[in-house]
Amino acid sequence: MRRFVAVVVAVVTIATAVVATTAGPVVAEPAVDKQAQTIELVAIDDTRFIIDDRPYTGPVRMAIYDDGIAVTEIVPMTTYLEGIAEMPFSWAGEALKAQAVAARTYLVRRLLPGRRGDAALHEYDICATNRCQVYRGVQLVEGPSGDRWREAVRSTAGEVLLYEGRPIEAVFTSMVGSRSRSNQDVWSSDPLPYLQAVDSPEIGIAPYAQWRVEITTRQFVEILRADGFDVGGALLSLTVDDPPEGLGRMNITVRTEKGTISVLAPALKGVFSRRGDELYPGVLPARLGDGRTLPEPLLSYTYEITLESRPGSAIDPLLPPSDRSGRDSIVFDGEGWGHGVGMSQWGARIMADDGVSYDQILSHYYSGLSPQQAPDMVPDKVVVGLATDLPAVSIEVDGRAVILVNGVPAGTVEGGSWIVRDTSNGLDLLPIDGPAGSSPITRRVWPR
Repeated sequence: MRRFVAVVVAVVTIATAVVATTAGPVVAEPAVDKQAQTIELVAIDDTRFIIDDRPYTGPVRMAIYDDGIAVTEIVPMTTYLEGIAEMPFSWAGEALKAQAVAARTYLVRRLLPGRRGDAALHEYDICATNRCQVYRGVQLVEGPSGDRWREAVRSTAGEVLLYEGRPIEAVFTSMVGSRSRSNQDVWSSDPLPYLQAVDSPEIGIAPYAQWRVEITTRQFVEILRADGFDVGGALLSLTVDDPPEGLGRMNITVRTEKGTISVLAPALKGVFSRRGDELYPGVLPARLGDGRTLPEPLLSYTYEITLESRPGSAIDPLLPPSDRSGRDSIVFDGEGWGHGVGMSQWGARIMADDGVSYDQILSHYYSGLSPQQAPDMVPDKVVVGLATDLPAVSIEVDGRAVILVNGVPAGTVEGGSWIVRDTSNGLDLLPIDGPAGSSPITRRVWPR
């Protein structure tokens, strides 16, 4: 069952808040049989739009598509960057500046080819989840240490990382351990000269710079089987093909009584994330020696995997492999948390704490590149995809806001709890606790 989204209306003055959405190719039009296809709420004064208990400045736009309602926010670039929640704001200022430049570059690079996929379908520039960059509106920047992040964003305004005159793929990751990864060793992509492996100063400092996971061979095979791999019974052998750094991805061949499969190291992390703790809660995620529990079954793509045999009894040679497999173990000795490519956020923090400047941090992790002023590449406005495929949207308004229906002003909405629903007359805005028929929208005929 889909979860309703709570939205609260954020206010800017109408003169500055009523803006045209960023242009881009539209792959799928809103459902053609609808009348009120879009409802946009534009804040007045200091009202806020809150989605999933997070305040946004807006304007907030809701549009109906064949798969449900999509919610987007149209914000200035600076407001978007200030809403990024990718690094604790309490960290050293130079680390925050490095993160601000990386986040700005990531967005500019993403906008180069225009909207594609879900972004084109639902008319936004970038999503708000970790599929893109984590965006949380103004909740964090208006909270403790928010001024430090705001300063990092504004003091680096217009700065991006360029390679041959184009913004780079400025990916970043939580921590990498002793060394970052080359992009071609993690993803199926050609080598990028600015995403090659470099040392990182994290061992003994970053919380998951090193970690170990140990499970039985039977558990290992069952996790693979649950994810759809054609394996079963006892594990007979484990072969690892790990090319030298820069020459491709590690491949693991698993031979069992009921089949043999090959799986890439990055794919195995996904298998464990989907099935590990589901099948073996309490075993996965594993505990470290100091008692901490790992945040995921496997934290990164950077690990050594080995089959360790345990001494058995004198009758073991007489037993079938399936009866002995529970005593053998698969051991992952890993480093870091995340994909491991590009800037390590923990590495940036440690370097900044040691007095390294943000441009030197960026140059280290992105193979010699330094931030450059490129204001013409940075858009004034960003359309953020906050949610899609919703059956309805709950809205709590803490002030007043202008209502636009299909881009046409339709009056104002007062503070209180409202809900946007798809009805036979198209989208409608209804008070949650108000009398039936009190919508400020369906009194009119749409489109106008």
